[in-house]
Amino acid sequence: MLRIAGINRPYVTFAFDEAQFERWPEKVIIVSNHASQLDINVCASVIPRPIVYLAKASIRKVPVLGLLNERVGTVFIDRSNKSAAKKSIDNLLDSLSKGISVIVYPEGTRSVDGELNPFKKGAFYLAAGADVPVIPMHVHGTRKVLPKGGWLLRPNPVHVRFGSPIHPESASTADITKLSKAAFESVSAMRKWHQENVASPD
Repeated sequence: MLRIAGINRPYVTFAFDEAQFERWPEKVIIVSNHASQLDINVCASVIPRPIVYLAKASIRKVPVLGLLNERVGTVFIDRSNKSAAKKSIDNLLDSLSKGISVIVYPEGTRSVDGELNPFKKGAFYLAAGADVPVIPMHVHGTRKVLPKGGWLLRPNPVHVRFGSPIHPESASTADITKLSKAAFESVSAMRKWHQENVASPD
């Protein structure tokens, strides 16, 4: 789908040396902003390791998007069904144990204006429970290519930036809040960097 939109390959940068792919721990959870249906395709094209996605179950019913998610191995979670939700979490933990990275969009929905929505804490409880670090990520440009509610693809360069791994301290409420806040601030800083250093719109 990226080639259909005129995107050969997203541009990738790293906020710090330790954010570079070769410095990543074996098991990680990647948390990213979410502005477009294309974000999943972008992640798959730039991250050089096996990955699975966590998405709400309702995504599966969305035309095209549901199929695309299934094809890239998305794990759907139904928060209204506790047993099904637990099974989804167990599947993600199993993936992590096998060295497969997990990508989560903690905003819970796509941003309409590019502004970051508050992060939900599920990804951070997952990171603490699995004792794996969180890697912040920011995608710039996909909202212009395919905004929320849109179906017409428009050419626009896409840029991706990664932050340093953030390690969970514990699964306590205070430490989860601290981890979520640190990840949010990292993604926010990378969004600002993109705005200041990339000429194309987000």
